[in-house]
Amino acid sequence: MIYERSEDYRPLFWIQGRPIYVTTLLIILHCVALVVAVLCMSMGSPVAVEMALSLDTYQVLNHGEVWRLASYVIFMPSLWFIFAMGFLYFAGREVEQFVGRKTFLKLYGALIFIPALLLCLIGLGWPQNHLGGTESVFGVFVAFATIYPGVVINIWFVNLTAKGWAWVLLAIYSLMDVGYHLWTSLIILWICSGVGYFGMRVVGAGRGMAWLTDWMEERRAQKLIRQHNFKILKDKKVTESIDEILEKISKQGVGSLDAEERAALERARTNLLKRDKG
Repeated sequence: MIYERSEDYRPLFWIQGRPIYVTTLLIILHCVALVVAVLCMSMGSPVAVEMALSLDTYQVLNHGEVWRLASYVIFMPSLWFIFAMGFLYFAGREVEQFVGRKTFLKLYGALIFIPALLLCLIGLGWPQNHLGGTESVFGVFVAFATIYPGVVINIWFVNLTAKGWAWVLLAIYSLMDVGYHLWTSLIILWICSGVGYFGMRVVGAGRGMAWLTDWMEERRAQKLIRQHNFKILKDKKVTESIDEILEKISKQGVGSLDAEERAALERARTNLLKRDKG
């Protein structure tokens, strides 16, 4: 029997015998965007180019410059670009192989647009400005760590599990942002971390959303227990009430019953008949 791989897990295309996956294509697009940005900077003002690409929530909300919701992830020339592409290639390929190209594209799109849209909401009262895609790439690494938390990775000659490195890097980046007062970068970093983690949980990585279903099942079980106990208590009260009515009949006769007692006795008789038929 020949196992046929799903199209969603195959390369997009081949170049000279080399498979090009979505992750590879994203890296190529990042490189092309970097080169174009550098050429534009060389022909004009570098600051003007950066300002035109950055996620300026004031410009998005007041002038409709919606391209900023995606252009802000374009990297400017720096060593961070090399590290980011290395992380994207390493973690992105593994995540893509686990979830398939369509889900991976949705994840990467979410890592770009969810922080941007949330910042626009925050920007209604506090204008934000950000440039760089380091946080989005880190979100991909968090997704990888969610899928394979126990995999040991050697970075800077230090061996830690993927989960351990995710926490260490998150702490380092957070401290850097706090130290330089980069509050917008800090917000995006934690949003991307959350998107990477919960995105993988939703598609079933690790225990998936079992923690949520377990909580819901526990709540449902508690509700059924309360209902059962209430029913037992209610039936006990009804039985005690009927016993008192029957005792009254034996002592004083049926004529001594008032309207409410007669109705309770009739309801008890009807329920008994239904139970016998069932």
